[in-house]
Amino acid sequence: MALPSDRRRRNRTPSPFNSGGFLDDLFQDLENTFFGGGTGLSRLGNTDIYEKDGKLHYELELPGLTKDQISIQARDDQLVVTGEVEQQQEGNEVDYLSRGRRYGRFRRTLPLPEEVEDPDKLSARFENGVLKITAELSESLGEEEAIDVEIE
Repeated sequence: MALPSDRRRRNRTPSPFNSGGFLDDLFQDLENTFFGGGTGLSRLGNTDIYEKDGKLHYELELPGLTKDQISIQARDDQLVVTGEVEQQQEGNEVDYLSRGRRYGRFRRTLPLPEEVEDPDKLSARFENGVLKITAELSESLGEEEAIDVEIE
């Protein structure tokens, strides 16, 4: 599918308003500072966590990575997934029309409940850009008793 082109609007003159320009960098830095992006990869690692068949399952979206770029560690009551997305170096300077991919280090910290039987027995599989981590549970997480809090 071809995208429509409006050559009259194309401007080759550098501008702070062009994608990848000064203002984009400034706003990205502000977003990272105030909203915890930190690495510029805040959208990486969308996660589902669910219980099924006596196991706790984590599924993280990590598109474009290989398993060698990912590290998983169990620490106390946390599961920490880290890695790095490296920018591919181009032979010549590239004149980007749009730049949406992000590069750098990322870190996702996930809850590791005390019901996880043995953190040493976690298993992980990475395929098609999805990291799947499984943990055996000693007992079902079940539903916690909820207490309603009145809002004044």
